[in-house]
Amino acid sequence: MPEISILHALSAMFAGGAAASGWTVAVIVANSAFEGLDAGRADRTLRRMLVASATFQASLLGVAAALAVIKGANGAAIMSVVAALGFLSNIWTLAPRREKALPGARKRLKTGRMVAVALTLMVTLVAAIGAILAAFGI
Repeated sequence: MPEISILHALSAMFAGGAAASGWTVAVIVANSAFEGLDAGRADRTLRRMLVASATFQASLLGVAAALAVIKGANGAAIMSVVAALGFLSNIWTLAPRREKALPGARKRLKTGRMVAVALTLMVTLVAAIGAILAAFGI
């Protein structure tokens, strides 16, 4: 069994914190917003929360990856970096678009939000796997 150190535990804690943050935004905030607000306000609130939390989650995962690399848990480091990039892709997914809708067509904005929420849930699973790998020193 590999030696478990404080750096493994800290890496697992940071990756787990990012996973918990992703779950909170994608599930709890989304459900609360659409339950208590009208559709337009809920959409704007969720978009802002996804973009605002992406940098925080990516920075937590960056610290987790750095600690995992220091202690030699390369699997955890790779999973943390992949998850960090996944969370950062929400910023690009929800960025304002400049293209105009075709004449007579409506511009759909909720598709980007739905993709960002689904991506957040998938990346949250990757971050959780990174936390488990870090806890075991893999």
